[in-house]
Amino acid sequence: INNVGYPNPDRSHFRSMDIWQTGSGSDQYLSTGWIGRYLDAQCKGQSCLPHQALEIDDTLSLALKGKQVNGLSLQNPEKLYGQTKSALVKNIGTIPPADDHESVAYLYKTLAETVSSAEYVHSKAKVSKSRMMYPTTELGKSLKTIAELITSGVSTSVYYVSLSGFDTHIRQNDQQDRLLRQYAEAVNVFVNDLTASSRLDDVMIMTFSEFGRRVKQNASSGTDHGTANNVFLIGGPKRTRPILNEAPDLTDLDNGDLKYKLDFRQVYATLLEDWLKTDSKSVLDKEFEPLKLF
Repeated sequence: INNVGYPNPDRSHFRSMDIWQTGSGSDQYLSTGWIGRYLDAQCKGQSCLPHQALEIDDTLSLALKGKQVNGLSLQNPEKLYGQTKSALVKNIGTIPPADDHESVAYLYKTLAETVSSAEYVHSKAKVSKSRMMYPTTELGKSLKTIAELITSGVSTSVYYVSLSGFDTHIRQNDQQDRLLRQYAEAVNVFVNDLTASSRLDDVMIMTFSEFGRRVKQNASSGTDHGTANNVFLIGGPKRTRPILNEAPDLTDLDNGDLKYKLDFRQVYATLLEDWLKTDSKSVLDKEFEPLKLF
């Protein structure tokens, strides 16, 4: 998908990741993520465990933080399960929370949910082990973990993983060559793995970047923060068009920047409505015109 961006990017590039993760306008400051609010909407009126959204990392990104429900971050199921079996966690679990202290009660609730999710994910992770040779990079290891959880039948709706280092103000060619090769090699094996297990049609892979780059090279053989960017979608039902919309016009720029054509929340709205089967307005707080992906 070409030319994806958000309004007034010149005022917000210093917090662009917050905008992408929260699904906010450039003039909004939200404390919950768009995936977290999806979890809130899905779990309204019922109990939900945090493994509904898993981030393969040691910290949880803003995108997976909701008002009532958060996702769960883990580097591997075995390690998280072992941590929940520590003496410290067991001792804390035997102390009843103070009913009159909301924050303490919330922490106990979070601990109990984490322990339950860790046990569930750990037990499921033993079901299927990938035979594919993934790259030994962090992204490769993370995607292997995700593939094994998917093929094991874990009831997780969203997986989240990141690859950093794309802020290429200096020597962009070398950095992008290395990073894009890491991305391509890891995703290629991941897609082949899901295809071999007949699961690719059940999975939608979305790749986005924090911000675009400016068109003209700077004095350090790099490019500075730009506006419009691309989003990659892989998997799901077969699509007739490999490129959804027109390529950017390099002769029609806005002070050296590309002019974005699609609000990034249109992509979110489309995935929420057509893939996750959720009312996008309840998550994004307003209606956005969906894209015709399928």
